[in-house]
Amino acid sequence: MFFSGLLLTLLAVASASEVCYTDVHASCNSNANPDSQTLVQNCNAKYGAIDNLLVDLQGYANAYIDSSFEFLLYSSYFGNYENQREGFKKLYRKFSDEMWEDAIDIIKFITKRGGQMNFNQFPEFKLPHNKSRVIEFVEIESLAKALDIQKQFAKEAIRIHSRAQPHTNHDASITHYIEEKFLGSLTERIRNLAGFISDLKYLLAEHDPHMSLFLFDEYLQKTL
Repeated sequence: MFFSGLLLTLLAVASASEVCYTDVHASCNSNANPDSQTLVQNCNAKYGAIDNLLVDLQGYANAYIDSSFEFLLYSSYFGNYENQREGFKKLYRKFSDEMWEDAIDIIKFITKRGGQMNFNQFPEFKLPHNKSRVIEFVEIESLAKALDIQKQFAKEAIRIHSRAQPHTNHDASITHYIEEKFLGSLTERIRNLAGFISDLKYLLAEHDPHMSLFLFDEYLQKTL
């Protein structure tokens, strides 16, 4: 009796796990168009909790695209003929390129897991930048704004990571991806920006502001 119950349970589990095979078997035994995607809709790369976390990943990718353009504006602003801050220009161009590459990487991960990218999906968090896209601030303020942006991305990475951990949404692939791809690099950016702000604040307070900004910009230009 126990053996019969166990056998039925195993058969039920096997049947539930063979959804792609079931679709293909059904399509092969039907007169429907063999090219119809609806017949094999379960034959995809999806597994785990990707469906539950897809919107979060799409919004996160779009936020990276948005901030990439934001930092590109910063770079153009500090590199123009009036400001001529080549170090700040280089720093923000570096951030812009890195965040663009991060966005592409998220999109690749989404498609690798069987999902599709939605470029209209808003992120779950609000980015702390000027919606008018008018850049009007001094150097140390730009560093503070950049630090706030990077911290928001770190908080969102932690939120997505935590959402992929509970039993109902557990997806080890997503948690590993977030840890490996984002948490380390974001920690590095946040630490560097916090250090830049601290150093520049000290220089501005102790020395001639114009000379301090010139020397700090030269430092950025040579070290990045």
